[in-house]
Amino acid sequence: MNHFPHLDRMSAGFLFSMSVLLLSSCKTSKYIYLEDMPTDQFVPISNKMETRIKPGDRLDIVVKCKNQELAVPFNAYSYEVKQSGETVSSGRDATSGYLVDEGGNIDFPILGRLQLGGLTMPQASEYIRGLLTEGKHIPDAVVETRITNFTIYSLGALTPTKLVVPDGHINILQALAQLGDLQGRAKYQKVRVIREDDGQRMEFDIDVTTKDLYESPAFHLQQNDIVYAEPRKRSNQAFSTTSTIISLVAVLASLAYSITYMIRR
Repeated sequence: MNHFPHLDRMSAGFLFSMSVLLLSSCKTSKYIYLEDMPTDQFVPISNKMETRIKPGDRLDIVVKCKNQELAVPFNAYSYEVKQSGETVSSGRDATSGYLVDEGGNIDFPILGRLQLGGLTMPQASEYIRGLLTEGKHIPDAVVETRITNFTIYSLGALTPTKLVVPDGHINILQALAQLGDLQGRAKYQKVRVIREDDGQRMEFDIDVTTKDLYESPAFHLQQNDIVYAEPRKRSNQAFSTTSTIISLVAVLASLAYSITYMIRR
């Protein structure tokens, strides 16, 4: 016979309260990319990627044609042609290339100084192709241009590193994926992109939880952009961890008390 029924009720109530507290303290915030993005629906792309050549870029420019020997003089850094088993021009050097000076110019074999600053890769290729064909150097010239030192830097909650982008095209979501994702360590509503362009420094704050990020001028990253993910406050995380430990201890103590009391009844 139980002479102290109120103790059973007290123990059960205490155990229930501590269990609720434990579960609530273990709850974590959920962060979802593009929460308001409609599914199963195409959305027009209004902000297209256009990487433009800037001072400090290193360009790999490849000239091709049917008679490869004609292209050799125009491929100082990036082509290889063999004639009678002997190498006429040595191959690509990843650390070399045409350096764009502060005025946006490069020094190109035979054609001389070329103004490429501000052009996209296709525009630069077409410009050089026109000079080769109109100057009757190579009537069937095909030109390919790319930036070899396109680099993105990361700071803050992201692992500090530099990300080399071989094809010169990357957006903020692709960069975050390659940099290890935010994983709850940063403020999803405030991912900052720091950019220098034409002698000016600009900063853009991007909220990756909304589809509005597609309209940001910083959605498509440019060479030498810095992506800064502002860390979440550690004090809140520490408090949550401490609360969880205290709640767990309290629940275990309450459970032990209840078992001991029931045994002694």
